[in-house]
Amino acid sequence: MSKPMKILVLDNNREEKSFGSSNIVHWALRVSPPGSEVIVRRPPDHDLPALDWTIDCIIISGSITSCLELTEPWILPYDEYITEQIHRSTPMLGICYGHQTLARCLFRIHGKEIKLRKAADAEQGWAELKVTGRSKIFEGLGEQFITYESHYEEVSELPPGTVAFATTDRCAIQAFEVKDKPIYGIQFHPEYSINEAEECLAEKLKAGVRRDWILNPGKGHDLYDEQVGKAIFGNFIQVAADRRK
Repeated sequence: MSKPMKILVLDNNREEKSFGSSNIVHWALRVSPPGSEVIVRRPPDHDLPALDWTIDCIIISGSITSCLELTEPWILPYDEYITEQIHRSTPMLGICYGHQTLARCLFRIHGKEIKLRKAADAEQGWAELKVTGRSKIFEGLGEQFITYESHYEEVSELPPGTVAFATTDRCAIQAFEVKDKPIYGIQFHPEYSINEAEECLAEKLKAGVRRDWILNPGKGHDLYDEQVGKAIFGNFIQVAADRRK
């Protein structure tokens, strides 16, 4: 994996402090070959690259935008862009809203009803994932691991042509991949640092989020495992690099 890569980050963040998806950029640069380039574009600002633009892979960020929201003007061209990249088998990793976006587009591709919903019990905090199947992006991780969650919505049924490989007690579909394509969706946030996660939890508590939705606040220093982000982003970049051979 010595040849530099061109990595596109689609930044769907709506809070100005998160513009640029710096946590995702950090990981992409950390696990990529020297000289690799990470380009950030913002779909909510109608800032999508041309489809003929050469890239090695795409990482799709989370967002406070509801995955059930389809009428905002930026969403249709964003979904169309993702759909075309699915058809092209471009390596993609969707995180949280990005995970839900991939599912939404896959349901449409197969002519099926979109199976996304509000979660019965949201996950906000440090949760244990159970690995239920083999996936290249989980190589090096155990059968369970702790990671940060921050979502009120979820994929309620697997999109056609995909397989699931992780779950939690509150959310059945924590990760899926497209069969025979290097395309992965994960509901959780391996890109979050301890401080970022704990600040986010503190803000939610202050805002009055239901206490039973808050998981293990203040325990990040005990529960955070850097290997989770290192493995997932590193494995994804390796999958994308292997596609060039």
